[in-house]
Amino acid sequence: MDQQIKQAMAFLKKNQTVKATKEPHRVEMPQFSEKAVFEAVVNAVAHRDYSVSGSKIRFFMFDDRLELYSPGALPNTVTVESIALRQATRNELITSLLTESPVAETIDNVGRSFYMEKRGDGVPIILNESTKLSGKTPVYQLIDESELLLTIYAAKNA
Repeated sequence: MDQQIKQAMAFLKKNQTVKATKEPHRVEMPQFSEKAVFEAVVNAVAHRDYSVSGSKIRFFMFDDRLELYSPGALPNTVTVESIALRQATRNELITSLLTESPVAETIDNVGRSFYMEKRGDGVPIILNESTKLSGKTPVYQLIDESELLLTIYAAKNA
């Protein structure tokens, strides 16, 4: 599982654009918040529905947005409207393992020592960090009650 997260973050770093300005020192503005994408990928790995056979987490980057598809509907009574306010765990064993797995040295700028903290603050981090960078709130959509799509918008002027 940690390899999936590391590979997704490496893909992000390799393919996102970074705008830089000098004012008076160099200030970089990445296309996407690494902290937000890290939280989104960890959530996808931890909370996807592994009983949906033949399905995969899918990660796509475009000039104006990033899309992350996660197999399965939302767990328990969580809805797309309440996802930022509620916490539910579909895969207790996986989330427990991720709370004990240290984040690899190759993943930086995420503000975490372990892949998951199980406090229910992942979605608020995704929303706040992304909105701060792009000016647009990320959107969660449930597709056919069988797949969750998260759209994170690119930074302004990226």
